[in-house]
Amino acid sequence: MNNEFKSPEILELLKKKLSNKNQLMVDIAETMRTAVLKNFETEGSRIGKPWQKLSKDTIKQRQKKGYWPGKILQRTGQLKRSIISSYGEDYAQVSTNLIYAAIQNYGGIIHRSLLKTYLRKKTESKSAQKPKQNKMSSIRIPARPFMLLNEQDLEKIKKKIINSLTGDE
Repeated sequence: MNNEFKSPEILELLKKKLSNKNQLMVDIAETMRTAVLKNFETEGSRIGKPWQKLSKDTIKQRQKKGYWPGKILQRTGQLKRSIISSYGEDYAQVSTNLIYAAIQNYGGIIHRSLLKTYLRKKTESKSAQKPKQNKMSSIRIPARPFMLLNEQDLEKIKKKIINSLTGDE
């Protein structure tokens, strides 16, 4: 049995209904962006499993720099602020241009060089420090998926598409 539906009249009607696809794509893209921003606020709990807690060392580092207490993935807020939505005639998307976003979202291992680090700055009262050996050769970053939609988000998008097709806006 063939499940394809190829009624020319229906297809023509759908094309007319979607003549202003741009507005639909704007609405979908903004719905997705809003959902991703909510993921930061709830630290992943709205999409299922909450993000893994920060390590004690990370918390200590944040405390030293004045970033604690705070939220996971939001030390400075740069990652959250980088989330943008974009759209075209046939797509809607949410993205970020930060190079470290992928490892934060998916997790992974960062391999560090064992090269010696030099502090070359010399002040009037102190000479440049001697080279130090990096102690850490790699670090595991846990996955903290922020670029996900939950069922409610998908339902909102479906309703927007249906309303666009039926004219019930």
